Amino acid sequence: MKKKICILTQSHLCRNPRVVKESVTLANAGFNVTILTTFTNPVLLEEDRNLIAGSGVTLKGVVNMMPSQAAGWYRLKERLVRRGAGEVIARFGLDNIYALGYDYHKNLGAAVREKADLYTCHQEMSTVIGCKLIQKGFKVAFDLEDWYSHDLLPEANRSRPVRLLERYEKMALQKGVLSYTTSLALANALGSFAGTTPPKVLQNVFPFSDRNQIDHLTMDRVNPALPSVHWYSQTIGPGRGLEFLLESLHDVQIPLELHLRGNLFQNFRQELVQRFPEDKGHRLFFHPLVPHNELLSRIAEHDIGLATEEYVPDSRNLTITNKILQYLQGGIAVVASDTLGQQEVAHEAPGAVFLFKNKDRQGLALLMNNLLSDRERLERAKQAALKAAREKFCWERQEKWLVVWVQDALNTKGS
Repeated sequence: MKKKICILTQSHLCRNPRVVKESVTLANAGFNVTILTTFTNPVLLEEDRNLIAGSGVTLKGVVNMMPSQAAGWYRLKERLVRRGAGEVIARFGLDNIYALGYDYHKNLGAAVREKADLYTCHQEMSTVIGCKLIQKGFKVAFDLEDWYSHDLLPEANRSRPVRLLERYEKMALQKGVLSYTTSLALANALGSFAGTTPPKVLQNVFPFSDRNQIDHLTMDRVNPALPSVHWYSQTIGPGRGLEFLLESLHDVQIPLELHLRGNLFQNFRQELVQRFPEDKGHRLFFHPLVPHNELLSRIAEHDIGLATEEYVPDSRNLTITNKILQYLQGGIAVVASDTLGQQEVAHEAPGAVFLFKNKDRQGLALLMNNLLSDRERLERAKQAALKAAREKFCWERQEKWLVVWVQDALNTKGS
């Protein structure tokens, strides 16, 4: 009989590709895999289903917040509870689980009813639920995609239960049968934080075979005579190094196209447009998010991918994000800030990743000028990126580790 693995998360799969890769790999390895999550958007749900179609993975929406399917009173109640929970933290410093997502009790109850042989927990609320499952005698693994309690700037943490997260992160690292994260730097920091063996490392890589689906269309670039630079994230907003990037472009002598992809935060577009040095011949373009199966095609259109991560919060400094690895997979050169996580990638991808000291405007401008003024060097960097993606940073090389870890966790005695 197949061993049952239940993956807990709170977001749509198309916004969390790590869950997709892990679930499909484990299903292909012969496990019975079920994902419990929250549904909020019918368009995203359709994309979710397409991502796991034919894989044998079961997707269940434990909490349904979609207007066409959930009662209006329930959606209103859950939004008010979550907002009120955040206000209680901000005003009175009283940490609580309800600020982390919708309907904690329904999520916990659904997880218990699955009676899985192993649970794998992603994201904040699932980390807490996983610890509760351990207390009930279940085997639980934790994929610490970020250092949740150290993942936001102070102003954003006012309404988050940071102390509660710290407590459950330590329990997860100390008592889970398996834990893993995105980089060696983050693994070592988490191990020191919890006073335990560092979690294993499973990077945010993607299948190299995804390159077979590149459409070779030009959807972003406008002037092929100009070098093209790409940056993406879920949100185009403050605290992501974009303000510093635009300041540095004042000193970049070769005109370029800068393409930003993501959901715009409030009036941040206006702020960026005002800062942008159009008088230097540069051009600025904004693009919405695209489905995951189209993102690699859009990345591959460009010449350089930007990974302007900050040193703070700690999680940003220590992790290796999706973007830097997808730039390599797309076969474009990478210009990245020298965070501890990105230093790991640069070390393993020489000639493809070029680091600058964060907030060093002259250093970034000099790097960009040197790279853009030498087309042959830029082409060599692109080839080096492909080589690194094919030989080191691809899911085909890392997924086998996950299967072994899970098998070992299932063979571990006790909870």
